[in-house]
Amino acid sequence: MKTRIVILFCIALSLFSCYGNKKDKSVNSEDLQQKSEGIAIEEPAAVEEKEEDSVQNTAVAIDEERRESIRSKVTASEEEKEAMSEFIYNTEKRIKDNNSKIVFIEKANFGITGGENWIVRLSDRGLLVYAINDSQIIKRYYFTSSNLKEESTFDIMEDIPGTRIGGSTSAFGDYNGDGVDEIFAYGFGGNAYLIGIDGYDVEKDCFVPYTFNSWITFEIIDSEKGPAPVEFITYNGIFGFKVYFFAYDVAGGIGYVSEPNPQNGKWIFYTWDAERREYVEIGEVVE
Repeated sequence: MKTRIVILFCIALSLFSCYGNKKDKSVNSEDLQQKSEGIAIEEPAAVEEKEEDSVQNTAVAIDEERRESIRSKVTASEEEKEAMSEFIYNTEKRIKDNNSKIVFIEKANFGITGGENWIVRLSDRGLLVYAINDSQIIKRYYFTSSNLKEESTFDIMEDIPGTRIGGSTSAFGDYNGDGVDEIFAYGFGGNAYLIGIDGYDVEKDCFVPYTFNSWITFEIIDSEKGPAPVEFITYNGIFGFKVYFFAYDVAGGIGYVSEPNPQNGKWIFYTWDAERREYVEIGEVVE
């Protein structure tokens, strides 16, 4: 039991740079539609009323227009990436000392001030975000990432929009519609399977988790065939993502719920709350 706690704690530190204050995770979907202002929300689709006056739930995969809108709005040419890769490799002593290689590099827009924003993945799974100005590293932020092929034989990133970060289980893009990029990541360690979306906080000058309690736990349904445990969808007119939820019983752990967790083995839907600046749980996806 102590081992599981240590594993969860270590993964939390590796995935996220700093923490913000959290509030109650549940929210009424109608209230959310009225106060959300950082993302365009579609009007709920018209549904036929059944004899018992129940409302039919609808879930639709995001279309190409929405998917394209999430992709980062800035990119670099191959010449720019090659030059920046060489600069970072020659400047960052730890990269040389660890015999690491830069396996992915791209320009991004995380809203970090002081210079152009770049995201880099190393062969040792290190994930770095930089603000670089006039051949000088102004700021740097460090994460870790997992290798996709080591976690599943099928592509669990298939329904994650944005720009994939090489062969990792991470991507970046404007997921919440606030005009700047965030980082989506699957995290793996022991029995803990986690997802998180991090965004840069200007006041704190670090990346903060936008997912409740810093992460959401999930389970891969079938590591050979899928489906993927996370899918971005529009559910009852609200844009967000569903997660095949599964949380282990870790006594004393963050978000502790005695087994069996009533949400285990269900698709749970989350969406962005612009006022609270975090993803909130709406409830089970029922179709």
